[in-house]
Amino acid sequence: MSESQSLFQPDGDLFVPTEAAGNPWGELTGGGPVAGLLARAIEQAVDDPERLITRLTVDLMRPVPRRGVAVAHRTLRSGKRLQVIEASLTLDGTEVVHAVAQAVHRSEVGETAPAQQAPFAGPEGLPDGSLLPAGLGLRWGVHDVVEVRWIADQSSEGPSRVWMRMPVPLLPGEPLTPLVHTATLVDCISAASPIGTHFGPWINTDITLYVHRELEGEWLGMEMERDTEPTGVGVTRARLFDRCGPLGVANEAVMVNQLG
Repeated sequence: MSESQSLFQPDGDLFVPTEAAGNPWGELTGGGPVAGLLARAIEQAVDDPERLITRLTVDLMRPVPRRGVAVAHRTLRSGKRLQVIEASLTLDGTEVVHAVAQAVHRSEVGETAPAQQAPFAGPEGLPDGSLLPAGLGLRWGVHDVVEVRWIADQSSEGPSRVWMRMPVPLLPGEPLTPLVHTATLVDCISAASPIGTHFGPWINTDITLYVHRELEGEWLGMEMERDTEPTGVGVTRARLFDRCGPLGVANEAVMVNQLG
């Protein structure tokens, strides 16, 4: 399928989601591609190459239909050590997703840290899997596009553990940057976290990502847990890794998605 070669197609000043960016719940765009698009805009606003975007918060305020969307950004503050950047995604003039990021100045503080590794095996040698179980009758979309290799899936009694990779770019001919790649994937932590005692299905209303360094390589390792209440509200959290060791954490607020 030609559309699956990227998550969005540019159309003048707009970005049109492809089928590969869809979510399983209808003619909508997945939170991961949306987060990636906003991360790309925020990266373009960073005014010093020595700054690292260490926090990105994305508020998924409204569903995003599969129609052309506009992206805008502005700097809220730019100081010697910290830049705060805001970005928004709008549909027909209405803001549907909002993001704020902090970019901090990197400094040398001493010797290089000793080499570390992820606390679990992979991704090499692990079988290919799928983010969501087959047979659920869900719409094809980004959850089918992402490459998944499980160590412990959603049925685990303890934390679930997985390696993921996004095999297609955000835009045609534009390689994923480490931040865009990470932001696109961490939306999956709600779907990939253990089912637990309260079955949803659960959907996230936000994404908050913290990193202390950039993703190295193409595979992101995630170790996930989810705490939920009978009220239909919960929190999903994940530790993030690559082959070189820890790189950050991600958190999401989740709520029950009532089907039908």
